[in-house]
Amino acid sequence: MHKNGRKYGVLITDVPLGVLTISAWLKDRCNAEVQVVDFNTEIHKTWDSPEATSFHDWFEEVFLSIKQSGFEPDLIGFSSLFITGYDNLLALAEVAKKVFPGAFRICGGNLPTTMYRELFSDSPDAFDALCFGEGELPITELMAAENKADYCNGSAQWITKENLKQGAMYQHNFISNLDEIPDLDYDCIDLKDYHLNPTIKAYTSIGDRTNYITYMGSRGCPFHCTFCAAHTVHGRKMRSFTIERIERELFDLCEKYAPNTLVIEDDMFLWDKEWAASVLKIAQKLNLTCFFPNALALYALDRPMLEELHRTGVRQLTLAVESGSARVLKEVMKKPLKLSITNRVVADCRDLGIYTDCNIIIGMPGETLNDINDTREFLRSLDANWYRINVATPLAGSEMYINAVKNGQIKGDIRMAGYKRCVVETKDFTPAQIESIAYDINLEMNFLRNSDIKYGNYERALETFENVLLLRNDHALAMYKIIECKRLMGVGPVDEELWTRLADMVQATPFWSKYFQDHALAFRDWAEAELKTG
Repeated sequence: MHKNGRKYGVLITDVPLGVLTISAWLKDRCNAEVQVVDFNTEIHKTWDSPEATSFHDWFEEVFLSIKQSGFEPDLIGFSSLFITGYDNLLALAEVAKKVFPGAFRICGGNLPTTMYRELFSDSPDAFDALCFGEGELPITELMAAENKADYCNGSAQWITKENLKQGAMYQHNFISNLDEIPDLDYDCIDLKDYHLNPTIKAYTSIGDRTNYITYMGSRGCPFHCTFCAAHTVHGRKMRSFTIERIERELFDLCEKYAPNTLVIEDDMFLWDKEWAASVLKIAQKLNLTCFFPNALALYALDRPMLEELHRTGVRQLTLAVESGSARVLKEVMKKPLKLSITNRVVADCRDLGIYTDCNIIIGMPGETLNDINDTREFLRSLDANWYRINVATPLAGSEMYINAVKNGQIKGDIRMAGYKRCVVETKDFTPAQIESIAYDINLEMNFLRNSDIKYGNYERALETFENVLLLRNDHALAMYKIIECKRLMGVGPVDEELWTRLADMVQATPFWSKYFQDHALAFRDWAEAELKTG
């Protein structure tokens, strides 16, 4: 709910750890004055143009307010991780050039590292240079250069319009000792701006979902999953802060902000189980409950590790299940995971009281409809608490993206995919088929076969369905399950208003009318019986 009274979609406001790192580096190593604007939080404070067709005018207003405050940057750096921000990134660069024509404009992150050809093709003058991979060492050299344009044109870490035309070959310049990086610059943002973050608010096991700090203690991932592009920025070799550095920095952050939750953002937190366990023990010492928004690798979640996580207050985990087809895991995704491990981890989590939220991907090139049916059958036997049924999205830089482009399998705008819209078509399926199957599996596993209801955890199920209704206020099946939970909890006759709302939802759209009919979801008998006895 925006302050203007309107409801909008989910807006992710994760703490931008890369920006905090670069800000700290610039201040410490380059003696630079830094200001940070995060438009994902700024939108809640200064945007109020619901009828506008773009954010262009608002971007200009924000930049002009910075200029009027007296801050005239020599360099403007943009950070962009995912393709969904592509159009806004170019619009921001265009406005920055207009408001601050003398500033040198650079961009870093996964998007410019993997889509630099597209960016310079679509908007040749938007940026002076794009950083290839990690930015600490390249930006140090850039800041020291007498002529930034000449330096970038001759550097293998900076992509420019000129050296791209000349066929330059780019390479990473990784920082090998992460302890050289100064402590995160949390001072460059206002933590209160991130209290709306739906990433953590969606997890019902977290008590106070506003009092948290975010941290990332390692970089890299050694695996070769075809749908992932994380290696394009951080590489496959694992690097990490030392345990001593982590303990000191977390202690200082706790002294300053007094958080109760530590959000750990590592791509591959369990790369070294001894290191991971040491980080968890630090959190325990500081009375921090740990929370992992990224999916954890199942192979490393043996019983001792799960018990260590439980001792750190972890009551909810996102699991990187990805597929229920052994063939797809091995041959299509190249993911080293046996289905038996998934079964064991979910069972252990249930035994320990850890809520399991499973990532599932369907619609990979090379996957068949029979493979997807195998996944559905496997999920029916799993009894996890929740399933995120994602549509395979070709991330720039991933093996999946490279092959899909080569084979002409991308149909549609990948910038609008976002794991829900399918933009891949193969001889085995169409985008429409995948979207329909994904939603059907979601409804079956999370609602019709909800494991919390199966095991009598009615209060938790009720809270989950109520959260769904907050996001989709027309979700008839969520309302149906809310009523079912209330009936099973024996809290007395269900409010007549709920029955009326459910009937209105079902009748409002042909989809829900047909779905309820196809699945014999008769609710009128319930309502009539309750109203007679109520």
